[in-house]
Amino acid sequence: MAEILFACGLALLTSHAHAQAAYPAMPIRLIVPTPAGGPSDAAARALARGLSAGLGQEVVVDNRPGANAGIGAQAVLNAAPDGYTLLFALASNAGLPYLSKSAPYKSITEFSPIASVGGNTQCLVVPASVAAKTLPEFVAHAKASPKPLLRGSNNVAEDMVAGQVTGALGFQLDRVPYRGAPQMLPDLLEGRIQAAVLPVGASLPHVRSGRLVMLGCSMAERLTSVPNVPTLRESGVTAAPLITAHFLVGPPRLRADIVEQLAAAVRRATQTADYKQEMERLLISGPVRSPAETRELMLQAEAQYMQYARDTGASVD
Repeated sequence: MAEILFACGLALLTSHAHAQAAYPAMPIRLIVPTPAGGPSDAAARALARGLSAGLGQEVVVDNRPGANAGIGAQAVLNAAPDGYTLLFALASNAGLPYLSKSAPYKSITEFSPIASVGGNTQCLVVPASVAAKTLPEFVAHAKASPKPLLRGSNNVAEDMVAGQVTGALGFQLDRVPYRGAPQMLPDLLEGRIQAAVLPVGASLPHVRSGRLVMLGCSMAERLTSVPNVPTLRESGVTAAPLITAHFLVGPPRLRADIVEQLAAAVRRATQTADYKQEMERLLISGPVRSPAETRELMLQAEAQYMQYARDTGASVD
């Protein structure tokens, strides 16, 4: 009897070890909380291609936009912690609990951090039809307008940058919500809204074509791709530049060995020529961080949004 129990126990242990070693045994779903076609979506798809090649299983991008990136986040929060449902989170996901009463989580640290990669530099842009070529000119134009100008928005990062600008320079913009940048751009280009904060990669083609004017960007130093565009700090916005990154995270309690396997796969994927070329095209940059470093950056982003919400009373509800 003892021999039979030993044999059964050994079989269970062997089966358990095999199950762990077998990951991934089926396709992985990478949820992106933005619409298809935007810069975060493009970055996620580049990473997914690299992960697919490195893991030997297809990584399928599943766009779940809405609720300021909360819908996609909630889908991963409620998923099984088996490594087959992941989230390509925005840094702004860290701020959602402080800006929305309907946020599905109380802290972004409820997710299991895997890695962080480069994020979007946010820039304030206006359509060419607006009579302003610089941020001071735009501020004067907005203050002289008989009613507040309209600003398009599709996530809380853009709201935070816009809030830093309007708060520091003393003027108002009325927020018009959109599901994502692809949905907002037609209204912006046609002048139906008069301003937006957008990732530099999403706005630069339209700046180069002359349809948009870039007034300033949230960063410590000027971008080499637009050296004539000042930083917001140069224009009098003293708030710290927004933390930008994309966080690859899993559901709560994701197994440590799966986290490490995925983190290693991210490091390999971000070294491929395909990924590097796509990041250059999107003007996305930033280091690849370990799970522990990612958690620390998530906490820093959370603190930045928490302070912003406390200082301004801002809300996206």
